[in-house]
Amino acid sequence: MNRLTRILTLAASITALTANSWAQTTDDGQGMLELPFFDDFSYIATTPADSLWERHGATLSHDLPSSPPSTGALLLDALDSGLKFYPNARYGSATPADTIESLPIDLEYPGDKSIWMSFFYQRGGLGDSPEAGDSLVLEFYSVPERKWQWIKSYKGGKTAPFEQEMINITEDRFLQKGFRFRFRNYISLGSSLAPDLVSNCDHWLIDYITIDKNRHQGDTVYNDVSLTNTPIIKVGDYQEVPWRHYVDSKHEDLNYIIHYRNNDNRARLLDSINLYLDHDGIHEKYALGTFNMPSYMDFENRNEKFMYEFTSANDTAAQYDVTVKLVSDAATSDFAANNIVTVRKTFHNCYALDDGTAEAAYGLHGEGSDGAMIAIKFHTYIPDKIHGVYMYFCPVYRNMQADNFDLKVWSCQDGIPQSEIYTKPNVEVPKDSTGKFVYIPLDTPVEVRDTFFIGWQKNETSIIAVGFDRNTTTPNHKYFNIGGDWRLSKEPGQIMIRPSFGDIKTAISDIYPSTRTASAKPRMKVYPNPATTFINVEYDTDFDKPSPIMIINARTGQIIRTIRDIEIPAIIDVGDIPAGAYIISSPATGASAKLLITK
Repeated sequence: MNRLTRILTLAASITALTANSWAQTTDDGQGMLELPFFDDFSYIATTPADSLWERHGATLSHDLPSSPPSTGALLLDALDSGLKFYPNARYGSATPADTIESLPIDLEYPGDKSIWMSFFYQRGGLGDSPEAGDSLVLEFYSVPERKWQWIKSYKGGKTAPFEQEMINITEDRFLQKGFRFRFRNYISLGSSLAPDLVSNCDHWLIDYITIDKNRHQGDTVYNDVSLTNTPIIKVGDYQEVPWRHYVDSKHEDLNYIIHYRNNDNRARLLDSINLYLDHDGIHEKYALGTFNMPSYMDFENRNEKFMYEFTSANDTAAQYDVTVKLVSDAATSDFAANNIVTVRKTFHNCYALDDGTAEAAYGLHGEGSDGAMIAIKFHTYIPDKIHGVYMYFCPVYRNMQADNFDLKVWSCQDGIPQSEIYTKPNVEVPKDSTGKFVYIPLDTPVEVRDTFFIGWQKNETSIIAVGFDRNTTTPNHKYFNIGGDWRLSKEPGQIMIRPSFGDIKTAISDIYPSTRTASAKPRMKVYPNPATTFINVEYDTDFDKPSPIMIINARTGQIIRTIRDIEIPAIIDVGDIPAGAYIISSPATGASAKLLITK
């Protein structure tokens, strides 16, 4: 996740979206989940929800899945929680890697034959497909035997669409209090002849995990309309532009792309797609139309000339929360939490063609590649000086990537790199800072006008593994040169390198200090709990910006009430809400808390 430009938030937070699995307290004090168990991973976080899972290396991804049932999926790959390769990773033989394990579930329904587990899985997605010898394994925990039991394995192979699995849980050894299940993936690395080519690999994606009673083999239909990706909004080809360049220029048109899906087996009416733009206390709404949706189909809403101008109360930066919300004709049965998603767009000092997430690594390798060059084309809206470059470096097995490279800036002629106008020699590859953007300052600021290129020249045959954004579909801007001629790379996607204009001493976190990420969200306190007529809502840290609060039915995921622009601490009247289990959620901060209402 690129924290410089893109922070994702959802209308329902981690706990809110996973609240269909409600925790009870057993006689011995152990927390245990009740049925139904459900997680579609559409909440924003780097890891699965603590309210449902124990994890060992498994993460979440909103950009790697290809045509998922809903936005976000569980990701199992070759890297541990520290973004390092597992020490037992081997060439040619499969070894265990990521593991994710559910918290204990109350499955004490002896003799019940109607309990089914379902989930969707995908090999590779937009990333690397696991090889034929790799696998994804599902295991159940037998409480009487106190051991894990193998249930099913899924072999690696070519990337394919998501498939749904249905498993009937009928054995008495599993129909117990304290039942658990887990997924594990087994990985194998590529050829030992090219260890520098081995970046994060063997991706498995899992989505829409459901366990419940009163189901059957054919219970594979979901009355659910959902967003399937985070919305994309750009200025021309750019995900981000320097704010001063945007303000002082005749910039390109805004455009957006929204992806969504009908998971139902019948046609549905999408009553509306609403686009909300929030900044500097201003809340703007755009209705994007009504659409008929045939069953089991993916859809795209695209506008190449969105008539909108960004503005900001700040002279050097702008920050927007861009929210998309779907409203369908079955609001009472539709899982509402995956119908709304927000992308935080920040404009500060960079031009960015990528969206901030790397689905793969990109680079040249092998005999004859020493001295080879890669260049990415940019167009500055106004003449200005480049002060530095952000580059996203990917992890490589045993740090076998090259030690250094020459950072270069070229002028443009006839659409390809021409004169070299700047070189920073022997830039060290930050092998201990992979899986993120690294800022590389230029020794001397370089003035550019119109179109220019930024890239690197290799000093060794080993690869410089730079992040590659495969799900950004804009015209190719990348070129390579082996042996003297520049050629256009036809690999779809964007190389993750960004020119930075102006001094970066003022960080975006200093301009917008209230910015929060999923890993730094405040905790919410709600009392009295259980409640009957009112609740007090507080945070454990200061957050003085007015923001919405949502009350969500923990069983259905339905948003019961939205209170806009409320300042916390606050007192909220819940006297008219029926008794039951609910989630109080703050989309702006990612904080949430469980609430019981009694009458």
